[in-house]
Amino acid sequence: MPVSSVYERVSNPAAFQERLDALPEEVRAKLGAVRFTEDSIIITAAPMGDMVLKITERVADKRVAFTAESAPVPLIMSINLDAKTPESTEIVTAIDVEIPAMLRPMVGPKLQEAADKFGDMVKNLARS
Repeated sequence: MPVSSVYERVSNPAAFQERLDALPEEVRAKLGAVRFTEDSIIITAAPMGDMVLKITERVADKRVAFTAESAPVPLIMSINLDAKTPESTEIVTAIDVEIPAMLRPMVGPKLQEAADKFGDMVKNLARS
């Protein structure tokens, strides 16, 4: 898919809700409790409750970044796009979070799992 088409999809989270609702139940179950609005992704995770990731940066055909509101530590999730060919786009997701050194062994693996799930969700929804 051309980078401009992928960017159009990932820069408009509200459109993801429709795609999410159309996915098979087993795929939706793997994604967990997530909702989309015009400019944010809301993930419900126990025991934290709702974590709101609001779009804070849009760079046409390159990047969309989300910043977590009310997170216990600063957290930015980004979707980076790279046009491999005119019809092929690579999607790379990343999480930038400031974790105190003493908490890294406990929190690091869970954040990696969250980053992986976030990446899978974006890739599934961008392609559908």
